[in-house]
Amino acid sequence: MPVFTNNDQPTTPLMSQFTISEPSNAFFQWLTAGVFALLLLVATAVPAQAQMEDGELPEIDFAVNLMQSAQYLSLDQDGTDPVAGFHAMRAGLNSSVQFSENVSGLLMLEAEPNDFGQGLAGSLQPSVDFAVLNLQLSDQVTFQAGTPVTGLLNFRGFSDGPVVQGNPMIGNSLADMITAGQGIKLIGSFETVGFDFTINRGFGEDLTAVDGTNTGLNFITKARFTGSDVFQVGGGVAFSTGSGVGPNGPDAGVNQGLIFANGDRENYNLGSAGSGTATHANMPSGTIAQVDAKITASGADVDLWGGYATEGDTQAYGTENDFQALFGGIGLKYDLTDDFYAAGRFSYAGDQSDAVSDADNTAMSRFQLGIGYMVYDKALFKVEYVTQSEADNSGLSRVSSDWQGVTTELSFNF
Repeated sequence: MPVFTNNDQPTTPLMSQFTISEPSNAFFQWLTAGVFALLLLVATAVPAQAQMEDGELPEIDFAVNLMQSAQYLSLDQDGTDPVAGFHAMRAGLNSSVQFSENVSGLLMLEAEPNDFGQGLAGSLQPSVDFAVLNLQLSDQVTFQAGTPVTGLLNFRGFSDGPVVQGNPMIGNSLADMITAGQGIKLIGSFETVGFDFTINRGFGEDLTAVDGTNTGLNFITKARFTGSDVFQVGGGVAFSTGSGVGPNGPDAGVNQGLIFANGDRENYNLGSAGSGTATHANMPSGTIAQVDAKITASGADVDLWGGYATEGDTQAYGTENDFQALFGGIGLKYDLTDDFYAAGRFSYAGDQSDAVSDADNTAMSRFQLGIGYMVYDKALFKVEYVTQSEADNSGLSRVSSDWQGVTTELSFNF
């Protein structure tokens, strides 16, 4: 999944306990069908004068993204036995099309062999990584269909594939929960506030399993205040429905859950100790609530975020338990010159499950410190030091190992 903007704030007061009733799957199927039909009805009612003149061709803009990175990571924190070398190159060709005054689309063809664990990881194989159709219902409201961005971040830049220049660091935080899924999205952008509402499911998911169980849908609602040039704040909540089983959660055989709970892959490769999403926290995927904020002043961008995730009836500790976690972080980017910046980020996730005692070390944390230099116009070079610690007895941990090292990245965006 490509990139998009979003941001953060660590808050714990409202995170003590969050529950939500789970109505029947039939109710949500009817609700989804009704919402979709209503939005299409409104979309087709947009005045005809908003269309382009007869014979006028669509406007098409192309963008190319290229990225090469390398790493020197050690699993034992002392620099020996490193997992080091160049990552495979990533490349993207993106086309943005304005079909008419109120109809547009975006298609992103990406070759991401650095998404470790996906088939022939050493070869460049372009595929449709992201695609959306946008119907502008009014100056403030847009209906989107395709593979909408899926997550609860509102402001902070997240990056994946070759689209990396919006992220001041090289990797993401250990609890960046965002991806893309198949479905619909309603986006509102007003003078001082905004919102979006998404209904979707994951890529390649069947609507029903062989035994007739329903794999469910993701429901994501966000709202934000954007009326200040200095301070912006937002929040949201997401939950999933369905009775099927899937890969999310700390153990096999749990409900499929929210498709973005475990992130969207990473820019770190730990070799035999784990790959792909193995460095990301294994977050609960039933219900997730999150708040985030951005502060911008005097050449500095400060991002804060925090939230609470829960997933009931898992087998994380050998018996049925409610799997719960708190997460959050803070990031800072400071522009030293027009072409040179320094940045840092700290992120945290802690297992709050009932089966975990207060004496257990159940947390994960990641610290990143880096610099970025715009070598030439459109060419950005980054260097980052990263260190992560993981608790052995936490349901969040996938690698159960501390690791640290240095990564570099050169990207072109034109």
